Amino acid sequence: MRKVIFIIYTFISIHCLGTPSEVPNEITYLVDVTWASKYMMGGYKIGGDHSVFEIAAKINFYHTGLSLMAWTAVQAERENKEFDEQDIFAMYSKDYFADSIYKTNFHAFADYWQFPYTKPVIDPFGDVVSTSIRKGNKFQVGISMLHLIPFYDSHLVPTYNIYRWVYYAQDRADLNQGGDQHELLLEYFRPIEIFFPGATYQYAGGTSSLNYNTGAFAVKPGLSHATLAGVTGVYAFNSIFETSLNYQWSFQNLLSKTNDLWTTLSFIRKF
Repeated sequence: MRKVIFIIYTFISIHCLGTPSEVPNEITYLVDVTWASKYMMGGYKIGGDHSVFEIAAKINFYHTGLSLMAWTAVQAERENKEFDEQDIFAMYSKDYFADSIYKTNFHAFADYWQFPYTKPVIDPFGDVVSTSIRKGNKFQVGISMLHLIPFYDSHLVPTYNIYRWVYYAQDRADLNQGGDQHELLLEYFRPIEIFFPGATYQYAGGTSSLNYNTGAFAVKPGLSHATLAGVTGVYAFNSIFETSLNYQWSFQNLLSKTNDLWTTLSFIRKF
């Protein structure tokens, strides 16, 4: 959910989904269809080195900062479907101190997630131990300083996010694998010369992050991973077409046993 969640619900306030001069309607709808060569979420590699389709449908209630989103990850190789995921989000994102160098975006979400095709747990004797699906909650709050660091016709945007996972393996209270993750994120995006026919806006930039995990999903508390991504996209036909190249350094084997390189292709449509 890393790229999809962040881009979808911060793009409005930070990168202008639409032409830069466009005033948003009171209610808008977004659909995002992303193909990723690997499913990376919060530093964890889900389902191994297999591609995934990530699909989101979102409704924004402007003037309140609230939005609702349904999201799913579907493994391209169906024999890997135990790693399919379904999520429901309630989200908030709003800018404060708009006319100041200290313009700040405050954002938060509450998420319910599940893996509907979780395989039964079978003990060494062949008996079924659990048929419960993997499910839990994830919560996040964060702030972004949008205008604090001017740089080359745009701004470097530092962000601090804290995530809280609530997860009980096999629905057992004694197998609590919840925990927190702290994320320091730096992003930079700027408009670039339009070269795509029919485009009204093009952009390029990137993000980098450093993450500290307090023990979620049995990870040893400490620095868990760092990421670097290059992103470029174009706004045309009331839609965004975006591609990214991503790299993750994993500091713990429980996230991923290797460092990972992956790509994404996205289509985002506003209604």
